[in-house]
Amino acid sequence: MHKLDKLSGIREEIVADIPIPEEIFYFQSCVASNKYPGIESCTLDVLNKLGVKPFVSEDQTCCGGFVTFANVAAPTASMPAVARNISLAEEEGLDICAVCNGCWTFLNEFGHFMNGNDEVKESVNMMLNMMGREYKGESNIFHIGAMLYKLKDRIAENVERPLEGLKFATHYGCHYLGGGKYGAIDDAQHPSFIQELVEIMGGENVDYTASGECCGTGFTQVINDKEKSLDHSQMKLESVRDEADPDFVIVLCPYCLSQLDRMQQQLDYRRDVKLDIPIIHITQLAGLALGLPKERLAFDAHIGGQDRFKKALNKIGIDY
Repeated sequence: MHKLDKLSGIREEIVADIPIPEEIFYFQSCVASNKYPGIESCTLDVLNKLGVKPFVSEDQTCCGGFVTFANVAAPTASMPAVARNISLAEEEGLDICAVCNGCWTFLNEFGHFMNGNDEVKESVNMMLNMMGREYKGESNIFHIGAMLYKLKDRIAENVERPLEGLKFATHYGCHYLGGGKYGAIDDAQHPSFIQELVEIMGGENVDYTASGECCGTGFTQVINDKEKSLDHSQMKLESVRDEADPDFVIVLCPYCLSQLDRMQQQLDYRRDVKLDIPIIHITQLAGLALGLPKERLAFDAHIGGQDRFKKALNKIGIDY
């Protein structure tokens, strides 16, 4: 197994400031909820297993990030939605845990912007007041990856299904690697916290040249230039296949998962490119090691890599 010699990229001062709460507001991802139910079920189950109760709000809406990142609307159009969502957590006195790089970045970025601009905050609250709500800027927004890293000792104590004999590659995602000012816990150029979690769970890390490249979504690109988006996904996935040949690729973001997973089918149909690479979310990785049943892992909702899913899961005693 490849061991990480020095985790110099971890920003320990950021990790130290992450609390281990008894309860946290689970911010649901649109993509996860609609395409990959295993992300949601694993998040809920893993947090509970690690002693953190997830709070789920029926009033939460989309973060609003997609319409802004894709240039569908001006950023100011989404700000009231961001403030309203954060106010739901504030009402419960809870910090927020996001499973999506986009949600995490968007809530943080607009939250910071409103907190630093009293006039904007006041204007947003004028709209929220009509709904009987108020944005105060008191809740912190954490990424589930950072939460799991903070809880790594509890993970080590609760591993029920060691991932020995399995190889893992990683894809951190642009919006996480570019989120240093919002509390990303790792070095954007040399991230390593997922690899450390893999080792704790008994797996082997494998690397590939394009690990730091975009998944191919590029937000506007996947809408405005689908061929360019597909080209980039092909480059990345071929790098994974040819250089690393992992049992799984771990991602931090449901949108990255969707792109790298579903584009495999497009590449097969349209370009006769064969890949068969299982792509999973970091919460599903944790769910594997912590012994969640296959129904909660929900890998059958994934498109690519189903033959490899079966072979890999059989190695660790899951009849798939």
